[in-house]
Amino acid sequence: MKLMITIIGVLIILAGVLPFLSNFGILPAAVPVEKPGYQFIIIAVGIIGLLYGVLNSYLFGTEKIVTIALGLLTILGGILPFIQNFVPALIPTSGLLYSGLIVVIGVIGMIYGFIALG
Repeated sequence: MKLMITIIGVLIILAGVLPFLSNFGILPAAVPVEKPGYQFIIIAVGIIGLLYGVLNSYLFGTEKIVTIALGLLTILGGILPFIQNFVPALIPTSGLLYSGLIVVIGVIGMIYGFIALG
């Protein structure tokens, strides 16, 4: 069961690394990391994590809380670029800092999944 938390963490890291690489021009233009479709993918990964945390009867206590929190944070990370005109300027919705925040969320999930597996 904890393997799923690790997989979700890796997907979240990938969701943050792709825009990071795009900022440096490393990704080909065919990878649309600035388009709404990409944010929908991030939101979908978050929904998977959230549903896994809520519906899995084998998760208890901290595992359930961490999985739900990762899902919610990932959903928020996908939604923020859509509502960037309404949020304060203190919240990054693009660029390196935004990508870095998404990667940190994924790393937390991946590390927690590895620790829980051991």
